[in-house]
Amino acid sequence: MERETLAILCSARKIVNSFRFKTFYMRKFFLLFIIPFFILSCDNTPEVTLKNFPDKWHYDKSTTIVISNLQENQIDHINFYIDSIIKGGAIVNDTIVIPALSHIPLGKHEFIIRFFSNKKFIKEIKKPFTLYAKHPPVKLSFELIQSFPHDINAFTQGLEFDGDTLYESTGLNGASSIRKVNYKTGEIIKKYDFTPEIFAEGLTLWQDSLLVLTWKNGKGFVFDKNSFESIGEFPYHKSKEGWGLCHNEKYIFKSDGTNQLWILDPETLKELRSVPVYAYHHAIKNLNELEWANGLIYTNVWQKNALAVIDPATGQVIGVLDLSSLLKHIKKHPRLDVLNGIAYHQPSGHFFVTGKNWDKIFEIKINWPEVKKENKLPFH
Repeated sequence: MERETLAILCSARKIVNSFRFKTFYMRKFFLLFIIPFFILSCDNTPEVTLKNFPDKWHYDKSTTIVISNLQENQIDHINFYIDSIIKGGAIVNDTIVIPALSHIPLGKHEFIIRFFSNKKFIKEIKKPFTLYAKHPPVKLSFELIQSFPHDINAFTQGLEFDGDTLYESTGLNGASSIRKVNYKTGEIIKKYDFTPEIFAEGLTLWQDSLLVLTWKNGKGFVFDKNSFESIGEFPYHKSKEGWGLCHNEKYIFKSDGTNQLWILDPETLKELRSVPVYAYHHAIKNLNELEWANGLIYTNVWQKNALAVIDPATGQVIGVLDLSSLLKHIKKHPRLDVLNGIAYHQPSGHFFVTGKNWDKIFEIKINWPEVKKENKLPFH
């Protein structure tokens, strides 16, 4: 009888211990899974999101952004930033109008918006966007005034007038040169030939100096504009290649085949900064030969028989000119290449254009359309 009683007691103890063991793990399960699930199921507040965020913005135009679930999250204030620089704040509604951006460069940027409730930071959202030109470029027209002979063997890279004297640079390894040319007859008045390892590119004049780029040699050359005596060199820095040059009264402008206009100090020839070039919907890459005229930069775009006109202050492409109709006037031959070379002739107000291995140079008058008061061009 005692043995039976002892056995019953041992069985009862095992049952109790087993129950305690199961209860312990059931409690753990409840704490780990049931309680978080209960908490999550009770928090039905919708997440704050940018319901409408355009990735294309336009220079000097406001942008509208729609935000969802502000009231549900008791958001009462926001701050927004462009590239980490604060641009404003507001007591918010679902629709926010970002003021026009006119003091930052065109191109890629980051928009940051921070949400606050009762002065307490709640959340941050970051979104990339690209800033494009304010208006689509104006389509320009031209009048063909006359044509003049041009060396058919000249692989033209740069073209610029000094009064009535035309300066020209030509490219290709073993054929690169700088020249003074009588533009009326095509006669080469003076010529300097580079050594075969040099592939010359665009040129421009600065005071009594002639500046000439090289394509991939990583440097440019400085010559006396009268004697063609070499008087210096200058290295490239952030720009990797040399394509085109022009200047105004204060700066040298350089292209490198990208969509960047590099601004150089004319005294040191060091790169000071760059200006990204964009049209209304896309970047304008392959900027090539450059020419300054009346506050604007006219540029060849490589492989295009057309010109683009740039507002240098902002990098906006404000005009385009199709010159493909000139092709019917030039001699066809195996080495014929694309339009390249722009020179502004200040005495006449006309432009002179040619191409690589073209037998003619053309004098043209570029016509801008009349500007309506309600639709002014960006540079007016």
